[in-house]
Amino acid sequence: MLDAIGFEKRGVPAAAIITEPFVPTAEAMARLSGMPGYPCAVVAHPIGSLAAVELEARADGIAARIEALLLR
Repeated sequence: MLDAIGFEKRGVPAAAIITEPFVPTAEAMARLSGMPGYPCAVVAHPIGSLAAVELEARADGIAARIEALLLR
């Protein structure tokens, strides 16, 4: 989240991708960084234990959201 916010503050489009349990933390980090309401792409948790095909399916499921974030 902080990396994405840092890029955005420098005028570089970015998309933060987080898993569901980290939404409150991401919201707090955005608020504390002076960008309350900073949007992010949220994917179901967990991702670390997924097989490649499952991870690809999750990525496909949020690709449109990431595109929208980068083009906003």
